[in-house]
Parts: sequence; C-alpha cells; structure tokens
Amino acid sequence: MNQLPPRSVALHIGAHKTATTHLQRSLVMQKEALIKAGVRYYGPDMLRRPKRSLGDVFGLEACVSAPSPTRSRAEQADFMFKDGHRLILSDENFVGVLHNKHGGILSPLYPMAAERVQDLAEAIDAGPIDVFIGVRNPASFLVSAYGQALLGGNLITFDDYTTRNPLAQIYWPGLVARLSQCSAVGRIFVWQYEDYRWRFHKICAAMMGEAVDMRIVPIAEHVNRGLSAAAVQHVLDNAQSMDAQRLGDQARKAFPVSDTCPAFAPFCDEALALAEQDYATQLREIAAIEGVTVLGP
Repeated sequence: MNQLPPRSVALHIGAHKTATTHLQRSLVMQKEALIKAGVRYYGPDMLRRPKRSLGDVFGLEACVSAPSPTRSRAEQADFMFKDGHRLILSDENFVGVLHNKHGGILSPLYPMAAERVQDLAEAIDAGPIDVFIGVRNPASFLVSAYGQALLGGNLITFDDYTTRNPLAQIYWPGLVARLSQCSAVGRIFVWQYEDYRWRFHKICAAMMGEAVDMRIVPIAEHVNRGLSAAAVQHVLDNAQSMDAQRLGDQARKAFPVSDTCPAFAPFCDEALALAEQDYATQLREIAAIEGVTVLGP
C-alpha cells in the first residue's frame, strides 16, 4: 500500500493586482483533477463566503473579527485536507485589504501579514507552510491600485491618490523579510507580475508540491483589466452625478482598453525609469533573503 506524503500547506497571499484572480480561476477549473492528485484547493469562491474566511473557521486571534468556530482547529484542518496531503489556500485579502476606506494603502504593506500567516500555520498544524507572493513594479502597481480605488468608490484624482500613497511606500522586500522571520513559514516563493504568463506553470508546480506531477491549464481570458484613460476621465467628470461604485463599473464597460482607447498611464518617462531602477533593486534584495525562491526562467 502506497503511503501518502505528509500533510503540507501552500498559502498564496497575493499581492493584490498581480493577476491573482487569473491564477485562482485557473486552479478552480482544475479542482477535480487536483483532488485526484491529493491536493485540496480553496480560493475566494469558498474563503470569502460569510463566516467562512480562514480567520473565521480557525478562530485566528490575528483576525480581529473572527468568531468562535464551530469546529476545533484540528477538526477544521481534517475537514479541509479530507483524504488529501496538500492544501492550496489562495486569498489575497487574508493578509489585509489593499485600501482603507479613505483610499490609503497602509504602510508597511500588509502590516498584519506575518501575524496572520503565523496564526494560520499554527492552527493547521501541518508543519511550516509555503508562502507564495507575486510582486509588481511600484509604478504600475500604483496605477492599477488607483483603478481599484475608483472602482471601489474612492473618486479622487491620481495626484491626490499618490499624495496619500507615494511610490516609495511600495517596498516589497520589507513584506517578504517580515514573512521570512516567521517560525511557521517554510519556503517563500516570489515571482514578478510582469513575467506571470511565462512563470505560470512554475508557480502552479510549486504550489502543488513535489509529490504532484500534473499540469494546470491557464484560463484564456484576461481578468480584471485595468481602466483606460477615457474611463478614468469619465469617472472624474461625473463624480457627483451618480452612485460612485456603479460609475466606475459603467466607465470600464463603456471605455475598455483598446488600440483606440489607451490604458490610463499617468507617470512620465522619467518617473517610470526611476521606478524601474527601484524595482530592480527591490528584486535583488528579495533574492538575497534566506528561504526565498524567486521563480525565474
């Protein structure tokens, strides 16, 4: 009789705006095949249901709103693993939302990330967990985050947004370093959003673990495409005329990014060049952190 590999956990924490939804939808499309391979996948479709977040079901202390769970932690872990040996958990909101209600990004990035990951690993009790993080050029990250702020109803100009959220605030090595210092974290896998298309199979293979030999097929469509310049202008021009959140959705549909409707691109060439230099420095710092694997070519 073949012995199952020991239980282990892969936790994908985002970051936001790094193709998380595409990865999650690709994994959920292969859910049955993953189960046959001994892998149980849980993503936002399960983990964002009322009272079903990871904080809720495990009663995590670091998640302030978590109620008393209906199962013990051991029972909940057994329920999620079932007869499998590997859990893949993916929810970028687990380590914190991207914006506060005023459209501000907290500094440092995801300040409670380490505490929440530590609590979760201790609750599941399947050994040190593998953590997965996509990072992104600070300039394009802020542009995408600004679009999300508009879609969420924070109707402010980009200048006001970057006054609240300066480029220097987007410092990925700090987040990775804090996670690397958690005793409950094993390996940390990092990739660049800009290379996501070409690293997709490496990301999925690392998430499934060395005991699994299967290939995840990426979904074809582009998910959550950013706003065009015309859409942003439409939102700002009509900020007082209708429901804020509905306005953003309407503008994205009316003015989708296309050859004739370019993406919103507020940074000048000089700012972009400086951001690219800073990003390269950050990537080198991340690669030097002990326990980190950068998924490259």
